[in-house]
Amino acid sequence: MRRNAIQLSHRHRAVLYLSTLALLVTGAAWAWLHYFHRVEGEFGPEFSPVEPWLLKAHGAAAMISLLVIGSLLTVHVKRGWQAGLNRRSGTGLLTTFGVLIATGYGLYYLSDEKLRGLTSNIHLWIGLALTLLLIAHIVLGHRTRRDLHRQRQAQAEHSPASSLP
Repeated sequence: MRRNAIQLSHRHRAVLYLSTLALLVTGAAWAWLHYFHRVEGEFGPEFSPVEPWLLKAHGAAAMISLLVIGSLLTVHVKRGWQAGLNRRSGTGLLTTFGVLIATGYGLYYLSDEKLRGLTSNIHLWIGLALTLLLIAHIVLGHRTRRDLHRQRQAQAEHSPASSLP
């Protein structure tokens, strides 16, 4: 974390972005193969042999993302909430991650096929939406930081201490 403890360090940001990108790529690739690209086998269409490997990579990226989310809760989320900054987009992100964690757990442990299908669809669509929510949170964070910087500059220019010789 940086000195203001809300803005992420370059390393922290890189791990967050890379793990989220890995989740998006592996999840989207799995969904594309699973739903749109069947391999013709001896007895008809079969699932791609790459699918299990994509799921394993997706699970590994999910574990890294869980660690990143946990590390964000201790300082970034706490200080941002206390400062009243980007609460809506931050709450949306945390809620989305929570739904993805719950549905990911369900996909791993649910045995009822109807419920599993519904859980899979929720996980897929919410996972795709996560990318947009993360981008929105980042853009809003940059805008908020820029606006706060401008407010501080304006206050410094108009403060009585700045008019002293």
